[in-house]
Amino acid sequence: MGRGSSVITPERQLRAERSQQMTLIYTVMVCLVSLIAVQFLLLTVALEGYLGGRTGVMSPTALVSGLCFVASCWLIRYILLSGRR
Repeated sequence: MGRGSSVITPERQLRAERSQQMTLIYTVMVCLVSLIAVQFLLLTVALEGYLGGRTGVMSPTALVSGLCFVASCWLIRYILLSGRR
């Protein structure tokens, strides 16, 4: 009735693992692009606040921008370490 055994060949298993790795890398790349977009918006808000004389905006935007930078570095490190496996 069946067309053969349902044993997964090593080639198919390798393809499945690579597919999962690429999906993970694409997801991380989307997160990185999102973080960069948020940092650009924060830069815009900080400059607008500075030029408008509202210096109270500088500290929170710098803090959040720093957090975005740390998250971006962590994601890049995650990609680099997953590539070594």
